[in-house]
Amino acid sequence: MATTISFKAPARILEGLPAPGNGRSRFIIQALEEKISRQQQPKWEPTTPLGRKFAAILEKGKKARGPELSETEFDREFSGRRGRNF
Repeated sequence: MATTISFKAPARILEGLPAPGNGRSRFIIQALEEKISRQQQPKWEPTTPLGRKFAAILEKGKKARGPELSETEFDREFSGRRGRNF
């Protein structure tokens, strides 16, 4: 699903964009996706005693859980366990 948005851009940026109908939207979407992919997710830091307790439990169980899955691998595993493929 796509949503139309509008924003104000300086003239120097508009001059560097492809013309309408020649891939402008695709260019902007690719640039935004690249920027978002480079951002690192903030690491969760517990602030309460109970949160620190849960963090310690999670850390101790890392070896037993096995390697972390990517989002695609997780979706495949989850759908397989539910008995259907989406």
